[in-house]
Amino acid sequence: MVSMESTGDWITEFFIDKGWLFGEVLRAHRERGVEEARLIAELLEKHGVLRGSNVIELGCGNGRVGVPLAKEGYRVACLDISKEYVREALKYAQSIGVGDRVKGVVGDAWKVDELVEEKYNAVLMVWTTLIGYRGSPESDIELLSRIRRITVSGGKLFILRHVDRDVVVARNAQCRIDIVTSDFRDLLVIERPRFDPVTSILENIWTYYRKRGDELEFLGKASFKIRIYTVTELVDIALRAGWRLEALYGSLNQDPFIPGRTNVNAVFT
Repeated sequence: MVSMESTGDWITEFFIDKGWLFGEVLRAHRERGVEEARLIAELLEKHGVLRGSNVIELGCGNGRVGVPLAKEGYRVACLDISKEYVREALKYAQSIGVGDRVKGVVGDAWKVDELVEEKYNAVLMVWTTLIGYRGSPESDIELLSRIRRITVSGGKLFILRHVDRDVVVARNAQCRIDIVTSDFRDLLVIERPRFDPVTSILENIWTYYRKRGDELEFLGKASFKIRIYTVTELVDIALRAGWRLEALYGSLNQDPFIPGRTNVNAVFT
């Protein structure tokens, strides 16, 4: 593994200092990750990234997608700023027999070209990961430019299950969302999202509870603050970093993208 350097305040708090809280959510999503990996493998093959290719997932978390993707036949590097998440991903890989096809990298994705030496056929970012984390288009252009340096000629960038600004605006126009509740078996997460339409900044406070019969045990709180983009803005940022849009979908099932109704699943080359 490669050493990690600290980054933005909320990123450090959410994924490292209080990372065990979000880790509970990631573990609850493991079964879903297996299905997502199957769909992503189909998408990769459709766009010429065949099984056996080298793939890196940035912001991999505990490997819920990257590890089962290795079981689909890919060689996967799992990169995350949390060494605990990466350690869990590697244990997961060993437990399902793909330890020889999964490599862990710990570090800041904005230095990805300094963290890895090899180049990849495809780079993945899944579930509104990294883009918008530092709050400005310039930082996202920098990130995508660095990603180009670790991608082979003709390689692909997949930005998947990424929130679309038009969806957030449409939902807020239909009904003001003050609280979102997510139930994960014995874990309850209460979100308090706030979206500023002027700055396009989405802030959210997550409060975590453990369910103990009919009672709730408070586990802690963590918050994040990201900038979200319309698909037009996202494509423009990618273009400025040297990427060209190849395909756009509304889901991992490759359904059509519908502005204001579906999130972004974009393939760049």
